[in-house]
Amino acid sequence: MTFFVDRWLALTPNLRGILWVAISGVLFALLNVFTLIPAEHLNSYVMAFLRYLFGALFLLPIILRLGIYRSFHSRRMPLHIFRGALHTAGMMLWFIGLPLTTLAEITALGFTGPIFVTIGAALFLGEDVRLRRWIAVAVGFAGAMIIIRPGFGEIGIGALCVLASTPIFSASNLMSKALARTDSANTIVIWQNMVIVVCAAPFAVAFWQTPLWTDLLWFMAAGLCGTLGHICQQRGYQLADITLLQPIGFLSLIWNTVLGFFLFTQKPDVWTFVGAAVIFSSAMYISHREAVRRAQARSAKSQDGPSS
Repeated sequence: MTFFVDRWLALTPNLRGILWVAISGVLFALLNVFTLIPAEHLNSYVMAFLRYLFGALFLLPIILRLGIYRSFHSRRMPLHIFRGALHTAGMMLWFIGLPLTTLAEITALGFTGPIFVTIGAALFLGEDVRLRRWIAVAVGFAGAMIIIRPGFGEIGIGALCVLASTPIFSASNLMSKALARTDSANTIVIWQNMVIVVCAAPFAVAFWQTPLWTDLLWFMAAGLCGTLGHICQQRGYQLADITLLQPIGFLSLIWNTVLGFFLFTQKPDVWTFVGAAVIFSSAMYISHREAVRRAQARSAKSQDGPSS
């Protein structure tokens, strides 16, 4: 075991970050599979609550090992709470869309995240977004419209809910990246899980549907994959820049397409992959321009030197 640990630590931080995020993509694809079955007859409120309630069970060993104080201690508790509440809303929208569209479409529409991040940075943070990035945003939306194809068929409520959840998840991921600068991956995931359970509980009680005993097994598997997936993702965020990790997300389309086809006979049409390629190209360009902007800012700061 020591040999493998030494070999792992010998890898560069960027490569370890890429591998962590790649593993999280496989785990999240399995999470989609395990939640799709109960989502066909349970509402999104119960789904979100049970998904994270069972996820909390797999966090208990970590909490017991670290202790309550180390598990929850953070100087940024308000941000943890706000992020968890926001993520709850995104999860409920996502669970509405899950049984109404294919896993490939869900993944493809998820690639619009950087597009919404750019818009949010311009509207709420006052960031100067140049013409080329706005063109990339427009191209990305065109890719989403290729998948949804309004005017060429019935617009699915599932696809719209998934698309609406994407900017929420993007904001949550940005917050988690900010939290990763000061808090451990375990602390971030524990706070997220617990806050979502608390936020989703009142809605689950109000719209309660009793799950089948087989549903509980699926939620247990989903809780394990989801918890491990978030921990792997957070470890990746702590080791590598999110711009570098962006291309790894495209692998999720492969995993979800394969699993959806073989397990649920889902056959996404060619336009899903065309739209996904357009969205992903746009997202990659936006991420590239963001990396260039940050590099220029660092260069200008270093040239200015320390103030006298």
